[in-house]
Amino acid sequence: MTATDESDNRFEAFAEWFGSLEMRHFKAGEFLSYFAARRNGVRNQPPPKPLWKNIVPTLRVVDDLREHLGKPCHILSSYRCPAYNKAVGGAPLSQHLRFNALDITFDGVSPVRVHAILTMWRNQGKFRGGLGLYRKSGFVHIDTRANNADWEG
Repeated sequence: MTATDESDNRFEAFAEWFGSLEMRHFKAGEFLSYFAARRNGVRNQPPPKPLWKNIVPTLRVVDDLREHLGKPCHILSSYRCPAYNKAVGGAPLSQHLRFNALDITFDGVSPVRVHAILTMWRNQGKFRGGLGLYRKSGFVHIDTRANNADWEG
């Protein structure tokens, strides 16, 4: 089996697993294209199967936010393999390496508003984790690590 065959099998297995989550607003395809992304000559990979469950808490919060806002959400970044994380300038201990983080945008909603809603929800105990506001780039980072963290990029 070639590395491409193995990667293709992981794409298919992930898509099947993802379907079992019954998300209201997300499909596996929204992740699969990012798993195959290339940057600076480095190709990302699908996450190893033991990491798949890590994204569920983060994704449930974002699925709720998509319902709340009633606007399409775009996932800009999810899992990053170590080489790809380095190629995109990601933090060495990035939550993306654990498949615990999403970088997101919403059609017609400013990242400041998205960040404010998520901060309010986190303060209300809906989730615990990191929130990064990237005003210039126009997106919000969310993860569900064990502790709260805030930053602007």
